[in-house]
Amino acid sequence: MAIQNHKSDSNKLNKLNKEPKTKNKIIYAILVTILSAVALITGRYSVSEENQTVQSDQEITLADAEFQVHVIDVGQGDSILVCADGETMLIDAAESKSSTEILDYLASQNVTELNYAAATHMHADHIGSFPKVLEQIKPEHVIEPVYADSLIPTTKTYERYLDAVEATGAEYTAMKAGDSFTLGNAQITVLAPVDESAKDLNNTSLVLRIQYDDIVCLFTGDMEVQEEKTILGNLENLGLLKATFLKAGHHGSDTSSGEDFLAQVQPKYVAVSCGVNNKYGHPVQSTLDHLAVWTDQIYITAQQGDIVFYYDKDTKSCDITTSGKES
Repeated sequence: MAIQNHKSDSNKLNKLNKEPKTKNKIIYAILVTILSAVALITGRYSVSEENQTVQSDQEITLADAEFQVHVIDVGQGDSILVCADGETMLIDAAESKSSTEILDYLASQNVTELNYAAATHMHADHIGSFPKVLEQIKPEHVIEPVYADSLIPTTKTYERYLDAVEATGAEYTAMKAGDSFTLGNAQITVLAPVDESAKDLNNTSLVLRIQYDDIVCLFTGDMEVQEEKTILGNLENLGLLKATFLKAGHHGSDTSSGEDFLAQVQPKYVAVSCGVNNKYGHPVQSTLDHLAVWTDQIYITAQQGDIVFYYDKDTKSCDITTSGKES
């Protein structure tokens, strides 16, 4: 494979009808083959109304794209900027040592305010830089998952996160499966947590399904196989899981991206956010093997740096680019 490479509310997102003649059929077939190969090599796709991808030679640029997902290279953690029609959401903010990288990246994208700041769950590699980021770039809304009071952290990182959220004056909402909101013309549905019964913070992760025009992106935080099974157990979710783009769960750990879950998602592009030579061995080979059943478009921040998936609704085409890593 070529890898391109909380709390509860009380405590607080269409052929031509004429067939070509035989000779024309042959020419037509040759052209289709060539164009398909070009599309496969370049990673460009055109998306149909059924959220299925077909190969295309459409040329689009990031400037054309009304919808963008920026997986910021923050080392061993998550921080993802989602842009839709000029509105912005930051999903997670990595560890505290990544605040400069996140703020510099947001500045490079001319982000001066956030419509939403979303904390998928309360681990330090997801909320650590929120205090410094939110101090400089104020959000209108802050969202996080519901979870049991028994899981409320007692860490300094969590306390600083709470203080930062309060200081913004933003509208705060704890969300669970079934909740929804919008970002520009993107429709966002919460798929998890289903309730407050999770026994650990990873499985309280806020799982966001973002649909923009004909594409779907899925962001899973650190959700593990246990919670994936909970989502799969809800038949209403099954039609919602198929996605063009997947942010792989838990940094590519073998505790996430289970085969049954991926069989429903069937991603065309995957991003894994993890650190270079991290002590956990992320992403693990078994997870990459599971993902490779569905796509060879797997991008890893530790290898490619910042990862940007983008979509142009006029051409109904999407593409992906990376910043590259300094050697």
